[in-house]
Amino acid sequence: MKRTPVIAVTGPIASGKSTVARFIAGRDGALVDCDRLGHRVLEAPAVRRKLAAAFGADVLTPSGQVSRRRLARAAFADDRSIARLNRIMRPALAKIITAEVMRRRARSEYIVLDAVLLFQYRFKFKVDRAVVTRASLETRLKRIMRRDGLSRAEALLRIERQRGLEDAWSRADESIRTDGSLARVRSRALRIRDRFLDRCRRAGRKRQ
Repeated sequence: MKRTPVIAVTGPIASGKSTVARFIAGRDGALVDCDRLGHRVLEAPAVRRKLAAAFGADVLTPSGQVSRRRLARAAFADDRSIARLNRIMRPALAKIITAEVMRRRARSEYIVLDAVLLFQYRFKFKVDRAVVTRASLETRLKRIMRRDGLSRAEALLRIERQRGLEDAWSRADESIRTDGSLARVRSRALRIRDRFLDRCRRAGRKRQ
């Protein structure tokens, strides 16, 4: 049975990760958005109870759902809070990501993971190529402020809270700068993808 290659795109907040992941997935790849799957995890009653116990009932809406904005404010307050959030979310999220990859691999040429915490998980599948996205601090601040409606100080705090992940991101196989034009970013992403898939095809022919 042919094994479906997996390309992962990771990187810090507002570095263009999701845009690059979409470019790499294109029409033939299956895009697995781990952030979106994280939203599904937040719907699990057991996870909601743990989050409320860890961060206070204020992270829940009157209907009992998790307010992502309130949770983000509480979880990004300090490093210990981030670690607490990860301990709650990581096991459930790793399970649902694995299930999604297994579900899609039978009918996809390749799979693209959009995963900020790529190197912090142990999946039951192999990630064949990891791509990290990079952008200048000023570019990232502007993106966060525009996207999330935060002040400059709040945006900077979000960035600072991810400093501990830099060593992990440095382990990626490829790097893409996203400060330039979308056309240039797309061109770089497609070159990386096509070069990798071409190697996979050649290796598959040798095994036949």
